Amino acid sequence: MSTLQVNVVTPKGPITQVETDAVTAPGELGEFEVLPGHIPFLTALHPGVLTLGENDRSIYAVGPGFVRVSPDGEVEVLVEMCVPADEVDVDEARTEYDDATRELDGWNKDPTAEHKNLLARQAWAKARLDAQSLH
Repeated sequence: MSTLQVNVVTPKGPITQVETDAVTAPGELGEFEVLPGHIPFLTALHPGVLTLGENDRSIYAVGPGFVRVSPDGEVEVLVEMCVPADEVDVDEARTEYDDATRELDGWNKDPTAEHKNLLARQAWAKARLDAQSLH
């Protein structure tokens, strides 16, 4: 097997379906790469940059989710949010990142759901900025 069949899907529907030679994703334990012939596995993703392809690259900002690699080389990327790097609104992402960071820096209460939401907003904004900078 010399290629991977990759499907990227959000709750709003499919984002892309491509045949490619590599997938690089932001795993919970660090960035990882999947190449043709990779062993099957399932892992969690955190917000970050998803890259499809080695030579002909497509770059996406992704939110939290999962990646499943099947024995036949199919890679399913199931994420809460996803945007192509070339569609990132840099000003919006920068403002969201700065606002969340400012609120987190001033946080002096016990961690709550609001605190977790701020961390998630900051991570999603950073993922968009990182993806756009690699585009």
